[in-house]
Amino acid sequence: MAGESNTTVALLAASGLLSLLAFVTGGTLGIITGAMILIALIAAPISFILYKWGYWMVPYFTKGQRTIQSEEAVVDIQPTEDVIVKREGGSYYATMFVVVKLFKSVTNMSDDEKIGFMDLWERAISAMKMVTKYSVLVYLKDLSKYKEGIEGRKAKAQMEISREQDKPNPERAKLDRLEREIAMWDGMAARLDVGDKPSAILTYIQVSAKGATKDAATAAVRQSVNEIRTTIATALNVEVAPLTGEDMKRCFDWEFAMPPGLKEL
Repeated sequence: MAGESNTTVALLAASGLLSLLAFVTGGTLGIITGAMILIALIAAPISFILYKWGYWMVPYFTKGQRTIQSEEAVVDIQPTEDVIVKREGGSYYATMFVVVKLFKSVTNMSDDEKIGFMDLWERAISAMKMVTKYSVLVYLKDLSKYKEGIEGRKAKAQMEISREQDKPNPERAKLDRLEREIAMWDGMAARLDVGDKPSAILTYIQVSAKGATKDAATAAVRQSVNEIRTTIATALNVEVAPLTGEDMKRCFDWEFAMPPGLKEL
């Protein structure tokens, strides 16, 4: 990358310059000449190491910093890998992605449920003051290990229901959401038995905020995400969670080009 290349050239130049000065002075500077030779001998192998393996060494030693620069993408991805920051002009723009976990498709709702859902959805988005982008990705799922995954997720939801019901004051909204999730898994398993190809829907929201500095933009977008999570989760009784790591990077890539197939997804 550009950072490692510039450092390599600088170290080589420093090594050559110090070696030349040590040769010209001929040892007349005493200990200073010895120091220049020592630095030149150290700088040369370090430049070679950075040239060969700098692409992974530099991120490793700088991972404690607040940001990691990605020259190819022209953005900064923080070590928490949940925020992307880009500089545009004299300002910074921070972006986050959150996933909305819907456990019941609109196509499986009754007419009254559809009307109620759309009413709640309109109220939720009209209550938000910041600019947001909603994306829905529909794709066919691979049948390999798919049935096992359905049973495993259903069992996990059933365990969560049991834990919630064992509490002195179980949360009714959470129980309703888990029951809808189990019904969704049952419906998907039933459709598989009759030969339907399983499809999945990924709904995610992109949020951006502007700031004079990276920290200001990051703080602003985190606040916006918290407001969105509260608004959407309360209005629709769904789970809303920020995307991190590879999931966040995939959404960032999908904003430029959709995956052509299941393998790329």
